[in-house]
Amino acid sequence: MDSDERATAITSARSESRKDFRRVAQPKLLASFATTLIGLTVGLANAEKPSPETNSLGMRMIAIQPGEYVRGSIKGDHLRQNHPLTTGGVGSHDSRPRHRVKLTRAFAIAATEVTVGQFREFVKATGHKTSAESSGRGGLAFLPDVEDDGVERFDNHPDCTWRNPGFAQTDAHPVVCVSWKDAVAFCQWLSKKEHANHRLPTEAEWEYAARAGATTSYLGGNSASTIYAYGNVADAALEKAHRGLTLRQRIADLEDGKGDGFVYTAPVGQLKPNKWGLFDTHGNVWEWCSDKYDAEHYRELTGAHINHDDPSTLPLITDPRGPADSPNHKYGDWRVTRGGAWITGPLTSRCASKTFGEASNAFCYTGFRVARDNR
Repeated sequence: MDSDERATAITSARSESRKDFRRVAQPKLLASFATTLIGLTVGLANAEKPSPETNSLGMRMIAIQPGEYVRGSIKGDHLRQNHPLTTGGVGSHDSRPRHRVKLTRAFAIAATEVTVGQFREFVKATGHKTSAESSGRGGLAFLPDVEDDGVERFDNHPDCTWRNPGFAQTDAHPVVCVSWKDAVAFCQWLSKKEHANHRLPTEAEWEYAARAGATTSYLGGNSASTIYAYGNVADAALEKAHRGLTLRQRIADLEDGKGDGFVYTAPVGQLKPNKWGLFDTHGNVWEWCSDKYDAEHYRELTGAHINHDDPSTLPLITDPRGPADSPNHKYGDWRVTRGGAWITGPLTSRCASKTFGEASNAFCYTGFRVARDNR
């Protein structure tokens, strides 16, 4: 499914719910295969493990030093070759061409996604009404009773909010059903509370911190099976709960007991962190970034239209941000999300995976983590 198809799918999923949300067992996201695939990390300026600190919300912030890596999908990636949704194994169009990214400013990023408990503190302090609540539409929910294993299982429902996403959560789970605008409002509140500028990370910062020096498809290597140690993604547990949904993504190792073991969202920090101490950069929930989304952004950013095999010959972009505008934004404020979710398979949950959502929309599979400017 390419980016345009996914946008159409999201729009069609806003039709009136065909099933009572009260009977919804759990929401889900079908994997979008139009994703960024590989960001080959090179030339890291500082590879030592950063030191964390804890703020007043109990949020562990990891200090990240400047450095350089390569962003974008790799031509001939063996994990994409012969896949029915790609051509020649070159990856989706929005993840080409590869280019070097240089980050010149230090920043801090949360070790985990923002939790339900942390978001609750924000709501108590401010009285904030989320986009899903104030719009009356609710968030995009998964309707397991709909007799379809595709995007038609999605629908907005007024009862689908961060308080009731359709599946059980504790204060330790990542908050979902929050829009990009909600995430920005949270960061603004936290900035005042902590007397330091908090914000959503750029997608360049997000991938740099998520990789923590890894140059492989996943933190654990190039084998898809390594992802389960680090991330809560579609696996045998989800397949058992909803037959065919995980298998549809052509995921292997679906026998009982294999995978990460979580059907829906997992409490943050339950799986293995990366080398810099960040958790859940594979899966759990898609994470909002500050950047606007444009499928042609990498091409326009680099001016390159060919694939390069030697990283040293790639264009160098310093402190990149998303486009100021694009033709897509005539129809909405599309923002980048990164990392995959509990419903996406390994293919869609790699270090370089990306997709998008409209800034005022909320999804049962999307949350965020915060970044902080250097003090």
